[in-house]
Amino acid sequence: MLTSHYQVTGYVYAGPQSAFRHTEQILDHPTLIAIEAGSFEFAIGPTAGQAALGDLVFCPAEVSFKRSALSDITFHHVHFQKVKQDKSDCPFPIGKISIQDVIRLSSTYNYLRNLHLLTNDPSARLSIIKQYLLPDLLLLTELELLQHMKQHKTNDLLMQQAYSYLQLHACLDFSMSQMAANLGISRSQFTRRFQAAYGVGPAAYVTTLRLEEAKRLLLETDDTLESIAFQCGYESGSYLCRVFTSKIGLNPSSFRQKYRI
Repeated sequence: MLTSHYQVTGYVYAGPQSAFRHTEQILDHPTLIAIEAGSFEFAIGPTAGQAALGDLVFCPAEVSFKRSALSDITFHHVHFQKVKQDKSDCPFPIGKISIQDVIRLSSTYNYLRNLHLLTNDPSARLSIIKQYLLPDLLLLTELELLQHMKQHKTNDLLMQQAYSYLQLHACLDFSMSQMAANLGISRSQFTRRFQAAYGVGPAAYVTTLRLEEAKRLLLETDDTLESIAFQCGYESGSYLCRVFTSKIGLNPSSFRQKYRI
């Protein structure tokens, strides 16, 4: 998930103001503008559009980010960096993501605005903002991308074939490079086309499917972690434990104990 791959390094709450301080930037880190009031136009590379309340606008590192206010604007500006030890496939989103759960989004904005009323400790405020409130924006984004992937109908017949194959075989031991070769394209082409079709990379999608199966087995069976790892396509229980803990936020044993009925 995005929350496991990117961490917050900077945050600014701005507005209301009539314009952006910088109308164009190329930053060396991924960034997000979460608009709370007003609206603005943006262009991120070839991607362009308008954003208003409920919209999160993402720009990867080293990409031109142009923006122009259409009215007085209030927004949250967040800087990220990729987790250094993470080398897996989870590209930073590009452009606008519209959040449907505006109640939760508004609640997160409210806490960000008013956290100073709850605690006078600057370090405590910063910790809550970086560890919980801003990652919640990434979580809402992840949920929107998953919903989009579920509903999206792509015209890319080759990616439809790949999507169906992954759903059926995600828990088997297979090579993503070999799968790309079987499709007649390179690994990088496969990743780009799958991302364009479904809003998530194929490796990240496989991880999601495997962890959902792992959660099911943890809750519905008494199988050992080693057995569950094997059934989900992982080489060992210790490796599954590392992935599970990183993505879910609990280790498998704690997850089983907490959620099993």
